[in-house]
Amino acid sequence: MKITDYEAGLAATVGASELAFGMAEYETRLAATRQAMGAAGLDTLLVSHICDLNYLTGYDTLGAEIYASLILPREGDPILHTMTVEIPAAVTTTWVTDRVFANWYDPGGIDEQLCALIKARGLDRGRIGIQPKRLGMRADMPAALAHHLGDATLIEASDLIAELRLIKSADEIACLRRAAKITADGITASLAAIRPGALDNDICRAGYDAMIGAGADFLSIQPIVTSGKRAGSGHQMHRRQEIAPGDTVFMEYGGCYKRYTSPMMRCAVLGEPDDEMRGLEACVDATVEAIIAAARPGRIGHDIATEASKTHAPIDDLVYFSGAYAYTIGVGYPPTWAETIGFISFGSTLELKPGMAFHLPIAMRVPGRYGVSLSESIVITDTGCEVLTNLPRKLTVLEG
Repeated sequence: MKITDYEAGLAATVGASELAFGMAEYETRLAATRQAMGAAGLDTLLVSHICDLNYLTGYDTLGAEIYASLILPREGDPILHTMTVEIPAAVTTTWVTDRVFANWYDPGGIDEQLCALIKARGLDRGRIGIQPKRLGMRADMPAALAHHLGDATLIEASDLIAELRLIKSADEIACLRRAAKITADGITASLAAIRPGALDNDICRAGYDAMIGAGADFLSIQPIVTSGKRAGSGHQMHRRQEIAPGDTVFMEYGGCYKRYTSPMMRCAVLGEPDDEMRGLEACVDATVEAIIAAARPGRIGHDIATEASKTHAPIDDLVYFSGAYAYTIGVGYPPTWAETIGFISFGSTLELKPGMAFHLPIAMRVPGRYGVSLSESIVITDTGCEVLTNLPRKLTVLEG
């Protein structure tokens, strides 16, 4: 079957049936993007970041690393340029009807093909925005665009759509709430699986099974489980380690619904915790609570971080803390659920606004011994914030 026949067959039988939202949502996003393009003086925007593609068009694929670009003129219909392996994603998950495909097994000439397509559509002049700081744009593409589109001026526009994505719509917030419930189901299942002799793999499997069973899409980050001394190290994964009496078990899960993730951290300990561990628990909980209390429209990230830092000052010499009190969340694909543009941290000038959503990753780790981590996901409301995640925020004590 020819590529064109495959595309036409899918369009005729399935069409854009897998769009995550109604067209009104995408039309609002598209209009806001074009308004931002006008403010930046852009004639065309090349959207190559998978999260931005999803946000604007619905484009959804497990191949987040596979090349795709949306050629978005400030006026006129956009063109979706991607690989043949992504024909189903382009046809069934997006509203875009002007689609051009390249052979995915021969990606060497993709830059030249993109430039030729831009020229063929008469978009090779003026100011063209590109996203070199975002995953998705090949490292060689800016140079190729500059070489082949000599009459155009390339403009750094990596964050243009990301800044729009910071404010979630009602539909997006509903997805975050659903994702939070999925996350809670995973944590609950994993807590029930913790016992002496179990492997960290067993605990991870229980949580993963529960989240998939609760309706999760494929996850942006796999469930994170560490135990014992390894719980004192961040960004590590399960590794067939047996759980022993006295161990702490760290879990960080992010249930995903329509590509929206609401992460949560929880910890358990086998046996009664000592006074030091209880002290860490109290400081972690107080830090989370301080952020929640301060999170409201008009507040600045740096100021909230400064206030929250006072709650863990008594243990600062004992533990390591990353310094990120919160980061924004929304549309996500592997390798991360973080938007990586908005932070509550020292030096952050971010002003909180209604509709912003954050994960509060408060993890205090004693190197080589253990850690206590309790986090929440929140969304900013008109008067404060709503906590999306809904499990008890505590160190769960289990029989050891």
